[in-house]
Amino acid sequence: MKTLDIGFLEKIPLFTGLPKEKMEQVRSIMTIRTVTQGSFIIRENEQGSELFILLDGEVEVSRTLLLKISGAGMDQRDKMLNKLTANDHAFFGEMGLFDEKNERTASVIAKTHCSIAVLERDSFFQLTEQDKEIGYVILKNILRIVSDRLDKTTKDVLKLTTALSLALER
Repeated sequence: MKTLDIGFLEKIPLFTGLPKEKMEQVRSIMTIRTVTQGSFIIRENEQGSELFILLDGEVEVSRTLLLKISGAGMDQRDKMLNKLTANDHAFFGEMGLFDEKNERTASVIAKTHCSIAVLERDSFFQLTEQDKEIGYVILKNILRIVSDRLDKTTKDVLKLTTALSLALER
């Protein structure tokens, strides 16, 4: 099982700008889980209250698509959106920290044996209430990262809409 060392955490964009002593406080509230190949870490549409950091292994992020099959109704298929490895300093599930009724927007499946660090909502907010600097830095980073992801999604939707419009004009 991989250990959760400060050097690795410092490379996670979520913790950019956090001093080492504050990083140690964050590390102290995380747990490490081992996930077997083929297991779900997150299931789309289920509620979740955890953020995950990939320490070792590879995961696949996917979403369910509904497809109209001529004469046969609707068909559900998963669409792989991304593959992440520990070398990517990947984290996922951050939206689960903010809303008790939050439903996961994608599934994350272990493609290999994985080690993940888990940050629970209650522990996170208890720590950020005790130490406002930790809360400020991490929440600022989450806001920047989510904003970047939203911007990328908006651009992708625009490209897809343009391609669909051009295809329908033919």
